[in-house]
Amino acid sequence: MKSRFERIVIPTDFSDTAQTAIDLGAKLAGYYKSQVDLVNAIDATVYAYAGYPFASLSKELVSSAEQALKRVKLPAGLNEKRFVLSGNPATEIVEHAKRHNSDLVVMGTHGHGAVARFLLGSVADRVLHHAPCPVLITKQPKGTVKHIKSKAKPFARILFPTDFSKTATQALNRAIALTEDMDAELYVLHVVDDSLITTHVDDERKIILKELRRHALDEMKKQLPAELMQHFDTIGAVNRGEPGKAICAFAETHHCDLIVMGSHGRTGLNRVLLGSVADKVVRRAKCAVLIERAKS
Repeated sequence: MKSRFERIVIPTDFSDTAQTAIDLGAKLAGYYKSQVDLVNAIDATVYAYAGYPFASLSKELVSSAEQALKRVKLPAGLNEKRFVLSGNPATEIVEHAKRHNSDLVVMGTHGHGAVARFLLGSVADRVLHHAPCPVLITKQPKGTVKHIKSKAKPFARILFPTDFSKTATQALNRAIALTEDMDAELYVLHVVDDSLITTHVDDERKIILKELRRHALDEMKKQLPAELMQHFDTIGAVNRGEPGKAICAFAETHHCDLIVMGSHGRTGLNRVLLGSVADKVVRRAKCAVLIERAKS
């Protein structure tokens, strides 16, 4: 089973963070033999000020963007096109993805942590909410991530966090497909949010947590295909804690280079897998995060 990434959109603002997304997007495109759309979106109204001829400003910005886009280096032999889009960047990126029936958008984020700023400010955040296809968010790496397996392919270790919803099942299919494509290792994780357990009686908490763990393991086993069940003891995990933090901590501890999660909603990321957890994971994770779209 192969993931079908026939057309990949990679927005850039020509920053080092955008270059991280370009590098990974190009690597994926080379592996899948995908068409790459390298796009830069400019909004001339942001720079316009009283007394300056708007038409002239817009023309200068477009010309400058075209030259900068030409200078971006992509691997030789890649099937690629370059586009300068005019208008609100998030809107233009989403509309471009829709017009061209794109299969994936690859974008970068600045920094790490809960308050990390996204590429082009809040553009990546809005693209996540409205893109018609999966969105892969990359992080500018800090140091080298060590793997047991060779990094000849884009991903070596993939983490799939689940809340056992229908959307999670769809994301699981993507995670399994990528695992097969990359000959990667797959981890399946459910996080029990123990802050929701209101009792302060120790024995009661232990009983509830034990039951929640048992239920989670049973549900996890129902979702996984037979071939993965053979390795369930090594790939399946149920942890406790605040889900966003716990998912990111698990990914870091197990040297994962991709987290695959699902999103709810027909056209946007109105509610994400595990409530607001996916948003926290996108902002906090040190590795790439792929948000899979919910199908109507």
